[in-house]
Amino acid sequence: MFDSGFNEKRGFDWGVFIAGVVSVILSIFLFANPGKGLRGLVIILAVLSIMQGIAWISMYAGFRGIFGPSWTTLLSGIFDILIGIFFLWNNQIGAYTIAFVVALWFIIDSLIGVIFAWHLRFFETGWYFFFNLLLNILGLVVGVMLLLRPVIAGMSTIYLIAIYLLIFGINEIALAFMHR
Repeated sequence: MFDSGFNEKRGFDWGVFIAGVVSVILSIFLFANPGKGLRGLVIILAVLSIMQGIAWISMYAGFRGIFGPSWTTLLSGIFDILIGIFFLWNNQIGAYTIAFVVALWFIIDSLIGVIFAWHLRFFETGWYFFFNLLLNILGLVVGVMLLLRPVIAGMSTIYLIAIYLLIFGINEIALAFMHR
């Protein structure tokens, strides 16, 4: 009665299939070579930082006549470029920075979760208050452990990316066959 057109056969989707296969291959590579994956992530972030710096400086130059000189824009651009160059020059510092940010992310998110869980005690949530509090305290402990062991934090980040790429890739491969 109501045909939305989604049931029509469109054939095999090669673009989605190739994206899925490349994602699965990249995932396998990251599982096999987490150190190279972490260096690759540092290089990607360094290049993005340099590009962002160039964009800030370009905005400074382009909008200077309209808004007047914005030294924060110029300094931010220079800072981004210097950080990018530094990470390209010293991949190890970049990897430690990524590890430090991931550990801080765990700690801050878990602290916010503990505060949120503490507010749950005023509501009749039953066991969920204790369960939520326990999980957030566990997250806080993991965050502190990652802060003390930055190599594990860096490798964990690569493994999480690899798991995501594997799931994404398998999903894309299945999607390519969906409308055959």
